[in-house]
Amino acid sequence: MQALTRAMVVALLGTASTAAAQDAASADAFVRSLYAAYHSARPDYLGRQAGAVFARPLLRLIRRDAAQTPAGDAPNLDGDPICDCQDSAGLKLTDVKVEGGDGHHATATVRFRIAADRRTVTLDLAAVQGHWRVSDVHTAEMPSLVSFLTRSLRISHPKD
Repeated sequence: MQALTRAMVVALLGTASTAAAQDAASADAFVRSLYAAYHSARPDYLGRQAGAVFARPLLRLIRRDAAQTPAGDAPNLDGDPICDCQDSAGLKLTDVKVEGGDGHHATATVRFRIAADRRTVTLDLAAVQGHWRVSDVHTAEMPSLVSFLTRSLRISHPKD
């Protein structure tokens, strides 16, 4: 009976930590950490850090876009989608509002400035193995990064 009790406690603790990692507060912390990284260095969200930032379906599109771009050409995604920019110098986060956080999905509306330019980026978040990942990015100019990349890849490489 005692062994069963310990196993149950371990299982409950594992479930509780996963659930805690997927609530609105943790979604907010994840998003804030993405933007805080711009203060100390330029994050490599499209390179080595991509797996810790993007959900697999979006990450596959990003990597496919880069892989299918001829050498010397710019990929369809030619900037950092998290900051909606090519140069993040001086990025200042002004507001993060997270909605949802139901354990599986959340939406974060992020407002920030780069110099005098005010920007708003909306991030769709998905819980992946107890961690938040970006599953889509929306801006005024690009209503959906997933749709943009899917369409661009279909046009650029129709036989794939």
